[in-house]
Amino acid sequence: MTTDTIQNNYFANSKWAERKQDLLLVSSFGLWAVLLGLSPVLAVGFLIGS
Repeated sequence: MTTDTIQNNYFANSKWAERKQDLLLVSSFGLWAVLLGLSPVLAVGFLIGS
C-alpha cells in the first residue's frame, strides 16, 4: 500500500504514519467483520433462549 516516493527529511515520520493508518484500516475491517458475523449468531441465541 505504501511506496518510497518521499525523499524529504521533513516528512521522515510519514512512513510510520502510513503504517499506523494501514493497521487501523485493517483492524477496522476486522472489527466490522466480527460485529456483522457475530450479531446474527447472538440474535438467534437470544431468540431460542439458550
